[in-house]
Amino acid sequence: MRQTRHFNGLSEAEQERLVILVEECGEVIQAASKILRHGYESTNPKAITPEDELPETNRSALERELGDLGHAVRRMEAEADLNPLAITARAASKPERIRPYLHHQPEPWKSGKPEA
Repeated sequence: MRQTRHFNGLSEAEQERLVILVEECGEVIQAASKILRHGYESTNPKAITPEDELPETNRSALERELGDLGHAVRRMEAEADLNPLAITARAASKPERIRPYLHHQPEPWKSGKPEA
């Protein structure tokens, strides 16, 4: 594989994986923004779907985009761009770090232990 000499020291493959990650983050942001504007169950009135299919809801769009984002992260982990243990540790510590900023979440989420 060809290597690019660039000031950031990234190979073309590393750059491509980062671009994919950034694009997927943007698509997650867009899907979440549509939910804030129109609600979870709203659909795009201009979306063209086959007659036998219901249009995709904003919730489904967010789930789809989060799946795509998860794939981008796993691809970067597989190529050793990211350390999955560091990501898992950070996720595990998030409930305590975010607790002071939660105002509308049920108590199990505030303690970091959501109910099943």
